[in-house]
Parts: sequence; C-alpha cells; structure tokens
Amino acid sequence: MLRNEIAEKDTWDLTPLFADVASWEQAYSDAESGIAAFPEKMQTMLTSGKVLYHVCKELVALSEELDRVYTYAHLRFSEDTTNNEARQLMGKAQNLLTAFSEAIAPFDTILLTLEQETLDGFFRDFPALETEYGIMLRNTFRMKPHTLTQAEEQLMAAFSKERATAEETYESLTSSDLKFGTIRDEKGEEVELTDTNYAMYMRSSDRKVRKAAFQTLYKTYGQFGNTFASLYAGQIEAEKVCAKVRHFDSALSASLFPDHMTPEIYNNIIDSISGHLDVLFRYYRLKRKVLGLDEMHMYDIYLPLNQGEKRHFTYEEAVDEVLAAVSVFGQEYVDILKAGYDRRWVDVYPNTGKVGGAFSGGCATSEPYILLNFQGLDEDVSTLAHESGHSMHSYFTRHNNPLQYADYRIFVAEVPSTVNELLLAYYRLEHSDDRDEKLGILGNLLDLYKSTIYRQIMFAEFERDTHAMSEQGEVLTAELLCEHYYALNEKYFGGEVVLDEEIAREWMRVPHFYYNFYVYKYAIGLTAASHIVKRIRKGEPGALDSYFAFLKLGSTKNPIESLKVAGVDMTSTEVFDSAVEMFGDLITEFEKLYENPEA
Repeated sequence: MLRNEIAEKDTWDLTPLFADVASWEQAYSDAESGIAAFPEKMQTMLTSGKVLYHVCKELVALSEELDRVYTYAHLRFSEDTTNNEARQLMGKAQNLLTAFSEAIAPFDTILLTLEQETLDGFFRDFPALETEYGIMLRNTFRMKPHTLTQAEEQLMAAFSKERATAEETYESLTSSDLKFGTIRDEKGEEVELTDTNYAMYMRSSDRKVRKAAFQTLYKTYGQFGNTFASLYAGQIEAEKVCAKVRHFDSALSASLFPDHMTPEIYNNIIDSISGHLDVLFRYYRLKRKVLGLDEMHMYDIYLPLNQGEKRHFTYEEAVDEVLAAVSVFGQEYVDILKAGYDRRWVDVYPNTGKVGGAFSGGCATSEPYILLNFQGLDEDVSTLAHESGHSMHSYFTRHNNPLQYADYRIFVAEVPSTVNELLLAYYRLEHSDDRDEKLGILGNLLDLYKSTIYRQIMFAEFERDTHAMSEQGEVLTAELLCEHYYALNEKYFGGEVVLDEEIAREWMRVPHFYYNFYVYKYAIGLTAASHIVKRIRKGEPGALDSYFAFLKLGSTKNPIESLKVAGVDMTSTEVFDSAVEMFGDLITEFEKLYENPEA
C-alpha cells in the first residue's frame, strides 16, 4: 500500500514530538543557534564549579533539543523514504548532527586538562555539580589516560572517515558489486541469487536448491578471497593503531573499555559457552533426525525444524498475545504498554518506501516509538514483543532519570527485548493445544539459542583470534583466515554436520567483523535474558523487583553493574550455565512432543 492508504490508527502519532513541520523548523533553527554559541561557552567552563555546572546543563539541553529534531526527521524518513519532504528533513538533521559533533568535540579534552583534585574542589564548592553531573563527569575522567591532547584529538577526528574505509568498501563490494549468478528454484526456474535472497533459499524445502545456493554463493566469495582478506586485515590494523595511540594494550581492550568489560570477562564468555558444546551437538543430532537426513550438510542447518502449517495473526491478536505474555510483570507494566499502543507508539504495516525490518526509537522526551512491517506471521508477533521490550526499557529509564542519564548502553539494550520475546514464547507454549504450533515455537526457540549464543560466540572467538594473530605479527592472508575459520567450525559442529569446504569462506560475508568486537553482545543479551526469565518463571523472591530496578537505571551505573542489579553476574559462569540449561530443556521438550504426538 501507499503511505496515505494506511489507516491513521495503524500509524505512529508524531505530533507529541512536533505539531507540524513549521514547529520542527523553528526547533531546528533554535538548535542551530545553540550549536553556534556553544564553543565559546566551553572556553570558560573551567573557571569554577558553578560555571562548569551551567555548561554541562546547556550541553545536555542542547543534546536533547538536537535529539528531538533528529528523531522526528528520522521517523518521518523511515515511514516513507520516497517522501521528498521527509528526505529533506533527514538531510538537514544529519547536517545538524555533524555540526553538533564538531562543536562539542573539544568538551572532553578541555575538561580533562583539569586535575582530579581541582574537580573534587568544584564538587565541594558547588554541590549541585556533583549531584546532577557527577556520574557523567567521572565517566569522562575515566577516559583521561586514553584521551589525547586537543590537537591530537582533532587529528584523530579528521581521520575518522579514513578509518572507516575498510568497512565502507566491504559494504559497497558485498551490497552492490558482487554478482553471484543464477540457480534454479523449487519450480525449476532460473533465478538470480543475491546476498539478500540467499537466506530464503537456505530455508527451502528442496535440498537441491539449498545446495546450489550454498555452492554458488561461496564460489563467488572465494574468487575475491584476497580482497576480503586485505579489507579485514586493514580493519584490524586501523583498530590496532587507534588502540596503541590511546594507550591500550590491545584493540580488544580498547573496544571493551567503554562498557567496563575486560578481556578476562570476554574470554570467560567464550570459554563458558564453548565448554557446553555437547548440548549444541544434541541439537544438531535432533535436527538431522527430524529432517530425515542420513547426514546433515552446512546447507541443511537453516531448514526450520517444524514444517507444519503456520498460524496467522491479526495485529490486534498480536497485541493481545504480547500483553498477556507480559502480564507476569504486573498491572503497571501492562497498563503502560497498552496505553502506549492506544496512543499510537506503533507504525504497524509495510507501505511503499517504508524501511524494512523493525526498530524501537524516540528520544528522552518523546514516546518510545516502534516501527514494524507486520504481516501476521509468528515472527511478527515475536518482533512486536521484542520491540515493545526495548520501548518499555526506554519508558522506564526516561521516566526515572534526568536527561543526562535517560539512556542506556547498547551492551544492555538487547536484554529487556529478549526477555519479552522469551516470555511470549513460553506463554504461547503454555496456552496452545496445537502440536504443530508448539513444535514451531520450540523450533524457533532452539534456532534462537543456536544462532544467538553459539554462532555469535564462534564469531567472537574468530575475531579475538585473528586480532591476536595480527598483533603477534602474522600476516592475515585469505588462506590463513579460511584455515582458522574452518577449524572453528570443526570445533563448533563437532562432527555432527558435514563441513563442506565452502564454509571456510563464510567469514568473508559477516559484516559484524568490521564492527570492532560487537558480536559477543548478542550472546550477552540472550544469556542474561534467559537467566532473568528463569528467575521470574520460578517465582524467585525479588526477581521482579530486581528486574524493574534494572529497567529504571538508565546510565547511572555501568553495564556490568547494571546487569548485577537484575541478578546477572557476567563475571561468573552461572549465567551462561543457566542459558545452556534452558537450551537443553527446550531440546528435551521438543523431543518429547515430537516423539509422542498424543502428548
């Protein structure tokens, strides 16, 4: 449908942000003026605690004003990228964001010329500075050993675009330049294979189609192996140089530092999960049996466990399911979420020009908006639950913190969303009498654990190892990278799946390897969520209270300490053991239902 064909009740209401474009233009102009005036104010901010307080206050207010301007433009653009007015708003907002980043860039370096004793004196002389901005300022001071002079920081900023060259070249190569040729689909018709439709063909019920897609895709990647190796090695080199310049002992340490993570915790995650590969091997044996395969190849692993007919949902049914599933949180949570749905937080259906996928957005002073492309599938209901988890996290943190702490780190962002997703799955399992539906839900959960925990940890291990190789002086050739990636597949598939030789090239098509140690955060989200859901479902005393306390923290604590508030200690093995135990229990439940149709 076209955008104007969607019923108003099924679109988000952006008027609480701005009544109209004229109001947005006025806010844009005000923000532009504020940005222009801010650099001069920074020059005097170290004269006293009172002056620093007012500069901090203005910085936070200006940042929020910009967030509102950008959020409105981004949401308008996301709902219809073909709308010329929305495209213009987005372009202006992006330019304003760049101007803001440049204007405030000296803030940290100016602040860090202070000695700690002087800052402590500012806190004593003007207590409101510590009360309102103490956490923010101390977090900045934590970066002092890794912050350069103002001139050096400006030089680093000037080279930021160049440091992204490997990632940008990779994206251009994989999204635009690579051509994979054609395969024959289930009807025997010749179709073009792309990196986008590859996933669809890997879920085809026709094994010949899956095999053809697998071999065709990686044949093309293999032809550019040296190019991909050069790009990846270049990315690692850039990360190494930046880490060294900022006085970190490795790129891994530099990447983990902002989240208060350490290489020891990172390695503990890998060791804990890879120490439970026996449960993963159980999953692959089950899958081979259910799919009726004598041997399972790499092109078989994405075929869904349950091939039965899928249930179709209306959006209203999806809302009811989600609200029922989260009722374990109590009436307050349900009432807030229901009111949000009624106030049109959600932009529901796909339309021409709308961006794909789903997200939860907004800013500290707006509604926590949700973009969907709802089509009534099982996964669409899960997506609504997932994005609602993000939005409720945003709601609670924004309503319980001042602007400067009304957000949270991406490190913990996937926890509440995944908690909701798991609760929905368990609710549906407990309230369904349809065997096929229950097998489908269990199968989806099993695939979620396999892909989000084990697969991402395998990626995390590859990323750690390849950085270590580079730091030890090894040249990262395509041959070396393929050999190591194949060896990791041998470890994580344990002889349960035939390792077709093409899988050695899979590292070439993983964009996350250009995101600087990002993939482990997916595993954090699901393992932490599993632990929280297990505590809630068992009715463990204090489980709900600790979870709500976590939702309300914002950025008042670092990510590791925030998770401890929710009862999740990432420095121990308990949370990972708990997630693996849930994975094993789900396998057992699937086996019982599959083998006993009358059960």
